[in-house]
Amino acid sequence: MNRPIAAAVLGLACWCGAAAAQDAEEANKEGGTVHINAIKNPERWTYRAIAAGLDMFDAQHALAPDVPQLLFKVDARGDKAWSGEAPLARIAADDFSIPLALDGERRFAVARSQAAYDAKAELLLNRKKRDARVMPWVRTPGLPDNQRRLGDIRLDCKVTVAIAKEEAPFWAVGLVNGVLLTTDWCSWFKGFTPKGGDRSWPNQADAALVAATLRDGERSLALKVRGKSFSAPIGDTSWSNDAIVELEYAPPEVPTVVAAAPASE
Repeated sequence: MNRPIAAAVLGLACWCGAAAAQDAEEANKEGGTVHINAIKNPERWTYRAIAAGLDMFDAQHALAPDVPQLLFKVDARGDKAWSGEAPLARIAADDFSIPLALDGERRFAVARSQAAYDAKAELLLNRKKRDARVMPWVRTPGLPDNQRRLGDIRLDCKVTVAIAKEEAPFWAVGLVNGVLLTTDWCSWFKGFTPKGGDRSWPNQADAALVAATLRDGERSLALKVRGKSFSAPIGDTSWSNDAIVELEYAPPEVPTVVAAAPASE
């Protein structure tokens, strides 16, 4: 039962406007810096969903007090590595289009805008939904690249779920609330259960992993890894927000060199 429930929660958490993308057509605006019109079924979120994420970040900021602001990151879907040019993104409505500035790691901030909220604007990305995704990015400054703070992961989950609830239809949110018996979906991910189930929240690392270990003082726990993903028991409150996940990345693949056949005499 646990695996289907987790799949349902994660499916909604990664929805990010799929239904809206099928029904809405981008108006043809001349002079735009982000050419979404030529992209069929681009990655997109509603601005109101983003605003829900910003509200949750502010409400639960104590989970990650040293994170200065909520950022979002564009990444390839699944275990693929990003390839090609940097993506372009904007907040767009019928009467305006606001380009978003992405850094070298494809991260960006979204400012609060009552005009965008009232106009039911959308975040649009010039990549197809099947190729790219936009996800919250919550990271305490100063941590090594191979470490993740558990409080950051918890806040990331709450922001992701807040966005998903705003994007999803009312009946779907109610269904998940009823199945989990809670409106706090992130609290359901408590890790391994007495009956052998696994209710851990999956997270994307920057590269393929061979191991991940959760450490909190003298305690440690080996986490499940798969490709670029590792799973953490964010709903288990016995682990503090300052607990650290240490990641062990797989060595980079070395291209196979095929020796040329000797020339025939």
